[in-house]
Amino acid sequence: MAWNPFHDISNSKPLFLTIYATVLIGIICSSVYVFSALYGGKTIDPTTLFSPGYSTTQHSTQVDHAPNSELTKRGEAPSLSASKPQRMKPLWELPPPGSKMPPLKTFRLTKELVSDRVKDNVIIVTFGNYAFMDFILNWVKHLTDLGLHNLLVGAMDTKLLEALYWKGVPVFDMESHMSTVDVGWGSPTFHKMGREKVILIDVMLPFGYELLMCDTDMVWLKNPLPYLARYPEADILTSTDQVIPTVVDDRLENWQEGEDCIKGFDDCSCLFHTLRFLVHFFSSQSSVLYKSSVGF
Repeated sequence: MAWNPFHDISNSKPLFLTIYATVLIGIICSSVYVFSALYGGKTIDPTTLFSPGYSTTQHSTQVDHAPNSELTKRGEAPSLSASKPQRMKPLWELPPPGSKMPPLKTFRLTKELVSDRVKDNVIIVTFGNYAFMDFILNWVKHLTDLGLHNLLVGAMDTKLLEALYWKGVPVFDMESHMSTVDVGWGSPTFHKMGREKVILIDVMLPFGYELLMCDTDMVWLKNPLPYLARYPEADILTSTDQVIPTVVDDRLENWQEGEDCIKGFDDCSCLFHTLRFLVHFFSSQSSVLYKSSVGF
């Protein structure tokens, strides 16, 4: 009668069954480790072989790095879209406990900084000094409640910049060196803030994104972007101080009938369509369309 090792194992005591199983697993692990080292050219930690995410993790790593490796072989630089994260950093996410304030140069306004917050080629921006801190937080809260996170805040003083950073609000340095106190409506410093807005628009439009510039003392009660997207032919869309609407539906306002429709950049919100606005507006050929802020 032939010897059957499995029959002997089944009749053995539980202790011996455990020993047999351990030896068998050790042989399998050693074999996989040896063959992987010989033919794979890469050392593998045998303790990770039976981890649930081992094969998936290794495969995804190879796929993620393959495009950049191919670009490097051809002497081309990886594109920004391929290297930047797919998901923007959440708002209101506080810095790690015990961390230090990053250097001020980290918050300089650059295209790379803006691109990290852009969604569907749109960036929503406001600005102010520390005296407008409550307004700014209220503005950000309303937008995030609407599911809008593609926003940035320009800080006109370092005190506001630091305060927003520690609250998890995306912020950049306008390098305005503005006072931290309320400057008072109509004062020379107040008018300087208006000029800073124009300078900020001029700096950001060449980045190539649709810019929705907002004052801090306004709030959005519903998402304005779907409405604004209905007018891609407009070089600029702006709200007005016109209290009485000139239309009865959600069409654009009839600016010829309004008494306070044309105020330039001094309105609550303006949407600029990238460089096209600069080219057309300063050559006196831009199409300026207006919409009352009623309903938003």
